Amino acid sequence: MRTYKNLINIALSDETMDEALESASQKKKERSEVQRVIKNRDWLKVKLRELILGCKLKPIIHKARIINDGFKQKLRIIIQPFFTVTNPEQWIQHIVIKTLQPIFMKGMYKFSCGSIPGRGVHYGKKYLEKFIKNNPKEIKYVLKFDIHHFYESINTDLLKERFAKIIKDDVMLKLIYFVIDSNVGTMPDGTIIKRGLPIGFYTSQWFANWFLQPFDHYVKEVLKVAFYMRYMDDIVIFGRNKRELHKNFKEIEKYLAEIGLTIKGNWQVFLFDYTDKDGKRHGRPIDFMGFKFYRDKTTIRKSIFLRSIRTALRLHKKLKITWFDACQMISYMGWYSPTDTYNAYKNHIEPFISIDLCKKIMSNHDRRKNGRIQNGSEQPKTERN
Repeated sequence: MRTYKNLINIALSDETMDEALESASQKKKERSEVQRVIKNRDWLKVKLRELILGCKLKPIIHKARIINDGFKQKLRIIIQPFFTVTNPEQWIQHIVIKTLQPIFMKGMYKFSCGSIPGRGVHYGKKYLEKFIKNNPKEIKYVLKFDIHHFYESINTDLLKERFAKIIKDDVMLKLIYFVIDSNVGTMPDGTIIKRGLPIGFYTSQWFANWFLQPFDHYVKEVLKVAFYMRYMDDIVIFGRNKRELHKNFKEIEKYLAEIGLTIKGNWQVFLFDYTDKDGKRHGRPIDFMGFKFYRDKTTIRKSIFLRSIRTALRLHKKLKITWFDACQMISYMGWYSPTDTYNAYKNHIEPFISIDLCKKIMSNHDRRKNGRIQNGSEQPKTERN
């Protein structure tokens, strides 16, 4: 096992700290507190180096909130890290990831997707479609499952042990532990929560993916499954028969239990979609990453499709479309464009909303925003209808 030394020198270099600040402040430069961090970056770099090298950073308590997240609209507890001159926590998190990213990427399984640069839903979609097309005999049945409360269930003591095995730099380890131990939030009712990796931390998605890296290799190299893809905690495995997949499931369940993770009770093994000689469809498609994968086509998950239609109808009734409205509609087009849903778009979206108009509204907003930032304005202007 390779070990790493002197990482703190990389973390606290001007290059890493400047790149981390630029990354952390993306899409946030209109915020007055973020502008003050950028304006005082030189002084803050000196202050951060002093705190980090002196191991003076103490775990932070945050305010937690509940939101409906993602295309599944799941209820999630979010903990938002601070980004102020007095507490540039988000900057620190980006410094940690800028330093560790080469380590995380080394040995990462090719089909581990989600929250990794260049490996989003469209990356996963491309390779899943390719495997379905090129390996018809390997995909008769599908095992699909996801991990119960993945982020919050990650054992942070085990995570720390893994970091300690490969990082032989005490100061860097303490900086990583500071981020991990700041997983404390106060709920609106005053309840204190402290568990796993918080949703809302930039570091959590990287730490979580890295935590499951040995599991990825176990599935492919020990269980030797034909095809395995993981989108964060959502997992798909192909097999030639049900017995093989049920056997794999038991081994996977046992492996995950050893690292403190459990599988949701809605796991399933099912016959994958196919068309017989008479043209009749059998089996089921794979509902994964917001798409529905058939043997000969890919469509959009029904819930996303219905929400896109409702959004188009709502905007059709408005006299003026705001920047936020335009962003919402354009985001839905990211599902339509790469799928076999052109007719659905023509029938249910195009008659009610102009995508070109949405793009124009977004472009005008970006030009105004960039002009305000270049002029040094600290107060964001309100978007007018």
